[in-house]
Amino acid sequence: MIVAIHQPDLLPYSGFWFKMATSDVFVVAVHDQFQKHGYQRRVTMREAWCSHRLVGKPSLVPIDDVEVAEGWQQHLCDVIRGRYTGARHWRDRGGELLERISACTGTTLDEVNLSMIRAVRDLLGIGTELVVTAPPRQAGIDRLIEQVATVGGTEYVSGAGGAAYLGADADERFADHGITLRWSAHVPASPDSIVTVLMDHDDPMDVVRRTA
Repeated sequence: MIVAIHQPDLLPYSGFWFKMATSDVFVVAVHDQFQKHGYQRRVTMREAWCSHRLVGKPSLVPIDDVEVAEGWQQHLCDVIRGRYTGARHWRDRGGELLERISACTGTTLDEVNLSMIRAVRDLLGIGTELVVTAPPRQAGIDRLIEQVATVGGTEYVSGAGGAAYLGADADERFADHGITLRWSAHVPASPDSIVTVLMDHDDPMDVVRRTA
């Protein structure tokens, strides 16, 4: 069984969805530490940042302990409307996307982003199961191995950027636990949010599944 793991980012770029679309189970890492300038809180749309408004100034806490200010649905819809009205597919997809975001619920950062991830997953037609595991006990690469093993995975899909922190012996360490490590070959059309893909491209999943 193929497993991918990713933090619950805000309407993330196509590489996130590639990992989801090419796996059997997608583990949402809500227990990872919140990063003030990370993609859980913000994403680029039309090459400019769109950010959640948070309650207080959270620091050194898990993502699921961070609270998002009320009215986040309207805030995001206003930003999307302002940046994408007039896009190639605004008329046929914009309204539905805004409706789905407006119907999303949640107060903590993980709830909010996961609600939108589910909405966009359905809009894209991806059927991969989303799973939230119990808080992992390990750290680093052992944390990933623990989570893959927890859901019964035999293969782990890592983003290309994972090579920077998994280490040169990553393949061997996964193999020691009966898990095959596979690197994503996705080639993004843009580092922007999936919203850009939805609004600009005739076939969003063709962009999501694009490889080298």
